[in-house]
Amino acid sequence: MRRRGAGLAPLIVAADQEGGIVTHLSPPLAPQVALSTLAKLAPDIRKSEAEEFGRSQGEALASIGVNLNLAPVLDLRPRWDRKRLDFNTLIGQRAIASDPAVVADIALAYVRGLDTAGVAATVKHFPGLARVEADTHHFAATLDASEEELEAADWRPFREVLAHSEARLMVGHVALTAVDPGRPASHSKRVIDGLIRGKWGFQGVVMTDDLVMGAIYGGNVCAAVVEALNAGADLLLVAYDGAQFYRVFDCALDAYRRGTLDREMLRASQARLMRAAGEAAASM
Repeated sequence: MRRRGAGLAPLIVAADQEGGIVTHLSPPLAPQVALSTLAKLAPDIRKSEAEEFGRSQGEALASIGVNLNLAPVLDLRPRWDRKRLDFNTLIGQRAIASDPAVVADIALAYVRGLDTAGVAATVKHFPGLARVEADTHHFAATLDASEEELEAADWRPFREVLAHSEARLMVGHVALTAVDPGRPASHSKRVIDGLIRGKWGFQGVVMTDDLVMGAIYGGNVCAAVVEALNAGADLLLVAYDGAQFYRVFDCALDAYRRGTLDREMLRASQARLMRAAGEAAASM
């Protein structure tokens, strides 16, 4: 209320509360099962259960001041015949299902449930980790499938949920070789501005995955920060090591002062964030 009275946008207070093995606020909040437990239910039942899941989780988050949840996971469940170096991501346990239609159904209902509680959702981890063998917490990783293959399967839940909700989009640190093999999607202009904004027409909020990950720290962190902002990312996530916020902020501030940040991109990003803030305020 004080911020609104001062003409300031609401603070973004985010949490990573998926359910299942990723429930960072439990305790104090009650733990919940994973959304994947709904995958084998009949379509009408799984939708109603997923919406109730989102509503109850959203109400709990809102009760402690959280207004953005970094969920749901839209990565498809990986094929178990793939060799995976998956130490922390654990997508096999966090993914809803291997069927894109089932993932889209459950995720969209869940997002709508969160929304009724005044909590925005964040779909992740585009461009998808189901086909990726390396864990971006530790290593550089690539996604070598064609756009046609990905549009037909892995990207269907992302397209469906983004088209029918106000969810935010988290972009991961996987290099999408069909679009930009030279850098991770999280700071690729070809991916964010070209594919997501241009080809898909998504004008909502885009955020990076955690910049405190091996896939980024193995390279030039400041370059990744500048490239992400110039590509059209609106939010830069610093989660694992909060002290690195100052490093990331300093990289961005220095680039701004030197004139290497795209001012037009920054203005467009500010407009998206203000629009999202207005939607958040209206739901309160």
